[in-house]
Amino acid sequence: MYFLLSLFLFTSCNKNEVMKLTIASQEADCVGVAPQKCLLIKKENQKDWENLYGGIEGFNYEEGNEYVLEVKEEKIDNPPADAPAMKYVLVKEISKTAKVSEGLPQKAEVAATFQLTIASQQADCTGVAPQKCLLIKKDGQKDWEFWYSGIEGFKYEEGNEYVLEVKEEKIDNPPADASSLKYVLVKEISKQKKTSDNLPKPKK
Repeated sequence: MYFLLSLFLFTSCNKNEVMKLTIASQEADCVGVAPQKCLLIKKENQKDWENLYGGIEGFNYEEGNEYVLEVKEEKIDNPPADAPAMKYVLVKEISKTAKVSEGLPQKAEVAATFQLTIASQQADCTGVAPQKCLLIKKDGQKDWEFWYSGIEGFKYEEGNEYVLEVKEEKIDNPPADASSLKYVLVKEISKQKKTSDNLPKPKK
């Protein structure tokens, strides 16, 4: 009897709740100890998205996809005062769908995305000062144009022509001599070692 009771208590204490979570296709700005990015999640039968501050152990998130996951909730012994008392651990990824999640909170509205072709070489250009600019073409564009802003998250290697998907984000309170928009890499669609056609001739 004592053995059975001990076994029951041991099993109860070590049982972690397993549940399904839906993960939105975009993260949200949130504030924990400091400003950060949070996953947006829904538990089963939940209507509204909520911020998940702690992340999900073992889960590799890619923006632009909505996920359904099976996770287990584990208690954290003696967590710091400013940290959650529970953590989520991935059990399995049930589905991953490239889509824009519905009903996202206002601040998590999807930024405009578009494709850019990046030429195999840069060009001399002048912004605030002389600099090197990427040469780009937007969807359906015939001629190359200077790209002064750079692309966050993109590593350029001269001698390669790229096709990228990028998103446009608004910058709050930019400096007077800077753009009010920034461009962020969503994904690298292709990278081809070649000399791009019809490049502008360098100015003498």
